[in-house]
Amino acid sequence: MESALPLGRPENVELGHLLSHYDAPAFVRRDRRVREAFDRLLDRCGRQRDEWLDMVRIRIGVLHALAGDWGSLAPLLAYEEQLHILQQLHVTLEPKLRVPIKPTSSPRILRHALRELIDSSERFNLRWRQFLEEIDLTEVNDLREGYNRYYLLEKECALRSARLARQRFQPFASVTREELAARFPVLAIPVCK
Repeated sequence: MESALPLGRPENVELGHLLSHYDAPAFVRRDRRVREAFDRLLDRCGRQRDEWLDMVRIRIGVLHALAGDWGSLAPLLAYEEQLHILQQLHVTLEPKLRVPIKPTSSPRILRHALRELIDSSERFNLRWRQFLEEIDLTEVNDLREGYNRYYLLEKECALRSARLARQRFQPFASVTREELAARFPVLAIPVCK
């Protein structure tokens, strides 16, 4: 980062000495802390979601392998358009089965596999909604509030210019559970006949 301060002047020597003890000015460190806290939150959500999707991932993989073709599941679904839900789930979760499964034409076996997928998806959605309701957003939102309150002041002190400090400043909104739910949605679930 190129310094905007003329640190060579005698009146700025002390400031230069102080800044040399830190890796970046306070406003930069504050910005970094806010972004890192949000990244940690997203990482935690992503890892937890991925872990809890394991059973759904297995179930959609087994169902696809048993069906052989998505079209063979159409008679089991309340609406044929719901095949798109299954296809999208399969693409999103990218299941990898450890053993090959031979396709079947048995409606009973396919219905059972579809029911297991639906049950697993419903359990996941219930757990995921509960996780999002209970997740603590205090740290992230406190850091964002501190950023909104002190960032411009710290930047103005460092740059010695209110005009420069305000350039490209965007305050952070509080992180909400709705925002996390949009980023990490529950699963769409098909309906059996």
